[in-house]
Amino acid sequence: MMTAPALRTLACTALLAVPAGLAAASDDPPSEDLFARALEAAGARTPAAGAVCGFMAEPSWAEGETFRYEVDPEAGARWHGPDGEVLEERPEGLPENGDNLIGIVPERVFASQEPPRFVRWQDGLAIYQLRPVNVPLSGGGFSFDIADNVVGEAAIDPQTVRFVYRTIRAPESFRPSIAVRIREYETGVEFAPAWEGGPLVVTATRYAINASAMMRTFDLGGENRYGDFRPCEAG
Repeated sequence: MMTAPALRTLACTALLAVPAGLAAASDDPPSEDLFARALEAAGARTPAAGAVCGFMAEPSWAEGETFRYEVDPEAGARWHGPDGEVLEERPEGLPENGDNLIGIVPERVFASQEPPRFVRWQDGLAIYQLRPVNVPLSGGGFSFDIADNVVGEAAIDPQTVRFVYRTIRAPESFRPSIAVRIREYETGVEFAPAWEGGPLVVTATRYAINASAMMRTFDLGGENRYGDFRPCEAG
């Protein structure tokens, strides 16, 4: 039987100089290479940008409590609790490997079965449609790839050539197997520089899933926030 924790695991299984107001008021698409330039900028790991060695995480269930992920050259990467203690196990709902948030691989996060296609301007951002290559779903003894059942969108700020967010959603209800129906599915990831001039990092993740399995219905959702990114010490 698929349980709520299992579904939560399933859900958790990242230089166009046009003023924002003008872009939003125009139907003209951005320059053809905007997406490619944003992809290149997202993967930039220059010495000037620096590297990230820690950040704060606030899961949606934590009621204001925060956890820290620290990368120590000698001890390795570890999660720390609200009181600063080293945790033997990662907090529920947070990534097992925090490096996925601070060292995102843009070619994988924004991978598309078809060339990304500009679809509209929204709030000054250029919105592109994606066809995700791989969207794994697992939990409760089930394991699926639902890439063919979902569509993605990526938003780019044309002034900074930076990705702002990516969403993946199911346009309609579907069955990944005869035993499971996904009635609603949407995930979102937000991005921003770790600090001014710093590398692109994940600043928030969210999910909303309504599913039924074994004659039970599960309506789950949550949002994790990340911040206070710390650069690695030089040397």
